[in-house]
Amino acid sequence: MRLRFPKVSSIPHLGSLGVFLTIASAAGLVTTSAWMSFQFIKDPKSVAWMNHYLPEGARIPLSAWDDPKTMAEVQADLRKKGLRAGDPIRVESGAKSAKRTVDLLLPIFRPEAQCSDNCADRLSELRVYRRILNPTPQKKEALQFINVLEINEVEESFVLEPLANARVIEASSDRKLPYTTVERYEDTQGVWLDLMGTLRQGDSSVTYGSVVYYNPVSTTINGLISWTSPVGQSPSWQKAPKGRAPELLVNRTVALEPDFQVFQLQIGTPSIPFQLRPISLNKAAIDSGAFTDALLLARNGLWSPALAVMQSVRKQRIDEWTATAQAQLDLVARHAKITKTQADKPWASASQQVLANLIDGRWAKSTQVIQLSAADRDEVLDMLKFDSGGIQKRINAALQINPARTEVQTWAALRIAAKQGKTPAIAWLKQQPQDDYTTRVQGLKLLNQLDSETSLNKPL
Repeated sequence: MRLRFPKVSSIPHLGSLGVFLTIASAAGLVTTSAWMSFQFIKDPKSVAWMNHYLPEGARIPLSAWDDPKTMAEVQADLRKKGLRAGDPIRVESGAKSAKRTVDLLLPIFRPEAQCSDNCADRLSELRVYRRILNPTPQKKEALQFINVLEINEVEESFVLEPLANARVIEASSDRKLPYTTVERYEDTQGVWLDLMGTLRQGDSSVTYGSVVYYNPVSTTINGLISWTSPVGQSPSWQKAPKGRAPELLVNRTVALEPDFQVFQLQIGTPSIPFQLRPISLNKAAIDSGAFTDALLLARNGLWSPALAVMQSVRKQRIDEWTATAQAQLDLVARHAKITKTQADKPWASASQQVLANLIDGRWAKSTQVIQLSAADRDEVLDMLKFDSGGIQKRINAALQINPARTEVQTWAALRIAAKQGKTPAIAWLKQQPQDDYTTRVQGLKLLNQLDSETSLNKPL
């Protein structure tokens, strides 16, 4: 018989991490006993911690290495191997004191080889020990080894991916980067850990890590997701709307380009009771051409225009609206809030003001900034000349939705003028369809006002 867990969207009033984990844990208990039986058949030592609760004749035989050891003995064994133990993380479970178990999650570090400048030790594994009382006449208390998570280090290319996508740096290598610290998430149900490291990049640092979950019932420990944050922020749990699973937020923002990943907590398997699944903007959650267009705009950084379209679709199709569609809308809204705030604020220079406006999809307002001042036009052309692709992708997306949108065409032509000269730009603009004659005339006038001799208008 195959057990079916309830869908998250079908659980009423599921608004907090604690409620979700409580419900999910209760469902998981049904299958945990069967899973433990399978583990015993597969590898009896994997459930050796049960010896403390079994009669003497039924206990699982252990080797000397598996025999309970004091913390001093564990540390002595590690030193012989050139390793060291970090600060243990204490995990208590069981409501009644008679059945209370105490586990220690022990980070194991390996000193950095060939290091000349105060390098931090590399996390090599994360061990799980269970406290055993009176295991032998000579020991009143010891630690029973019950599990281990071997650490798979993250590649540099993954850590620097947001910077590479923003064209801030060139593509990086696939060398492995270490985790150097282990922290426990506070104020959460269950045992959630963050393995973290830091990579210096110029004058700033990129923080990266891996989210790990420990299940004290099955004593399994699993790495769920890897993350990276150019702004140096660890992932944080967000309060989800009623009826939706809890969410973990990762901030990958680079400069004026907001970039957030949101992972929803989902019920998994008995051995891995929880999974973190990303909210994707690749496929529309409802059957709507406008909603699909909105996701295209969002994927290309036009967050505010995308949000406006999605809100309109929700109003028109409220009876078909789903929790997944709302999650996609909320993710877009999180980005749009940032780009709107940036565009609303005053900037010190015309190029910064125009850039903030273009990122928010304010094409007409961007044009107004440069219509009155030749100096501002030159400054903005310089910015367009060295655009690494952020503006171009927004232009392409907007014109893919509406090829005749003249206010966007003006900026496409200005970018051509900045990189190739005004003559090719004017020729390109005249060939495009138009939805507004007045805007087309204003765009051509703006191009004709450019100084054809300026170095900004010569090819790169």
